[in-house]
Amino acid sequence: MAKKKARSRPSGDLLKLLATRPRAVALAALHVSESVLLELESSEVLSAAEIRGLLKDASTTLRNAAEQVDNRSCLIASEIVDSMRESFKRNKT
Repeated sequence: MAKKKARSRPSGDLLKLLATRPRAVALAALHVSESVLLELESSEVLSAAEIRGLLKDASTTLRNAAEQVDNRSCLIASEIVDSMRESFKRNKT
């Protein structure tokens, strides 16, 4: 039976960095997500239309969450995802 790979916890310095730089964390997550979507499309795991649908679903979910809890961050995140979807649409047509 194969051994499970042990996952180490982030070091104290990394935890401090994550806590004090939320904008940088969000920007890194956004770019990683976009890279993953582009790789899924280029390796033909998902079509461009499927990726646009995924982004539309994400945006709708965020917008609904914003309405339910009156959370401005969710609304702004929804607008960012919409912008990604529109940009992806322009670049792929």
